[in-house]
Amino acid sequence: MKRTVIRWLAAAFVAAAAAPPAHADQLADIKAKGTLTCGLTIVQPFAYTDPKSREVIGYEVDLCGALAADLGVKAEYKVVAADVRVPELTQGRIDLLVALMSYTKERAEVIDFSNAYVEDGFYFITLRDSDIKAVDELSDKRISAAKGSLYATIAARKFPNAQVITFDDGPLAFLAMKQGKVDATIQRSSAAVGLQLRSPAGSPDIRLLDPPLVVQGSGFGLRKGEPALLAYLNGFLDKMEAAGNAQVLWDKWLGKDSPYKLERKFKFGRKMT
Repeated sequence: MKRTVIRWLAAAFVAAAAAPPAHADQLADIKAKGTLTCGLTIVQPFAYTDPKSREVIGYEVDLCGALAADLGVKAEYKVVAADVRVPELTQGRIDLLVALMSYTKERAEVIDFSNAYVEDGFYFITLRDSDIKAVDELSDKRISAAKGSLYATIAARKFPNAQVITFDDGPLAFLAMKQGKVDATIQRSSAAVGLQLRSPAGSPDIRLLDPPLVVQGSGFGLRKGEPALLAYLNGFLDKMEAAGNAQVLWDKWLGKDSPYKLERKFKFGRKMT
């Protein structure tokens, strides 16, 4: 009898050791620790360093701050490079990605996405005086893009005979085009307008080639298996839209109160597929 009990206890111990640890609720964890750590990627005006205060400011910074306030916690920010955004999230170094994470089916196999809080067209961009006037003329040209970006991948698929050259970030890819090192670059329309606005006086003008490569939404990126947090994020975006706060955020950074003067053509909370 004693040997039977010992064998049973040993088997139970092995089974317990092999079982996966109990899964914690990240939404509850964020509230308990009192902070929300958002991973940001530097793309003006979504997140960038204010030259005066040296603090990170922008559309996504304000969005993270509003979410933290809604949760009743303090917002913390961590700048992450575009090509390591997902590992930073999955390895637990940040709570959420608020980093222009465009939805793709491939990415959705690794992380979950909230509904959209921004939507933008990705365009091929050339100098206005370039001989290239149409997208199809880029099929064998040199094209710059940000490393780890969705549009770099899409461009390579669309034009397998083109040379897609990646740079550490969008501004460097844009600069390569302005300096004639490549024939075109790929940028979000909002980012391209901003980069041109900040170009030195007398800088060559640019042309966005229609149609856009893709029009894509971006949402919060979160780790898999967090249904409570995902539901909260989607509810938060719906509340922002209903209360008019989505338009206020847009107008401040991209709309009528900004240098961009862009019209918002989407609603917060649109489901991405």
